[in-house]
Amino acid sequence: MISVLKARRNILCLSTLLTLVMSYNAISDTLELSTLEWPPFTGSRLINKGITSQIVEHALNNEGHKLRITVLPWNRAIRMVKMGYAAGYFPEYDTATDEFLLSDSLGHSSLGLLERKTDPIAWNNVSDLNNYTLGVITGYLNTVEIDAMILDGSQKIETARNDKQNILKLAAGRINAIIIDVNVYDFLKSDPQIAEIADLLQINEKILESKSLHVAFENNQQGKKWLEILNNGLSKFNPQAVLDASLQEMRQNK
Repeated sequence: MISVLKARRNILCLSTLLTLVMSYNAISDTLELSTLEWPPFTGSRLINKGITSQIVEHALNNEGHKLRITVLPWNRAIRMVKMGYAAGYFPEYDTATDEFLLSDSLGHSSLGLLERKTDPIAWNNVSDLNNYTLGVITGYLNTVEIDAMILDGSQKIETARNDKQNILKLAAGRINAIIIDVNVYDFLKSDPQIAEIADLLQINEKILESKSLHVAFENNQQGKKWLEILNNGLSKFNPQAVLDASLQEMRQNK
């Protein structure tokens, strides 16, 4: 009789455990996002794939969900979402769009002009930049005003595949300035090639814009579901404080 009771107890415990596991699996989903090599914010070689990746993961963990990230060239990262292989991509700037749903902010970072110290950019109005040739990255958003000037042909530009290529072109005198996130440049100065020429360059004293970073979800039912989950998770902490603290720690550890 005792062995029968033990057997029943064991079966009951196993049944309870299986129920708990199945319930957990039912509520714990994995969000698939694509991103790019954009250190210190995102990147395959960074700790936990970068600062903004950690912020997104923390927000999802707050809601009982997981994150899986694929790091790709920027245009491919966006195509992954359009083709249905990922629910969203990040980090995207705050821009008006019907194609994607933007999450609440993951934090802000400054967009500036990197220039040669011997040939600084003089400008008061954005239109003054038309006097110079600017380096931009293919597929990246800049500011609304600059992108409009690029579109109408009034702003002279040269495109590059990534920020490092742009920086080296600037140092070689092929362009007057490049548009770059200030924190991205600060990180890239540790690259051996850029470290050799960093003393020749500086960020222009006028910042173009403080840009808010977001996750862009596909505008469908799945995107709306994950948008709500992520925003709920982000509301439980201060993403900007996490971003600032991480950047500060990065600078101290250089």
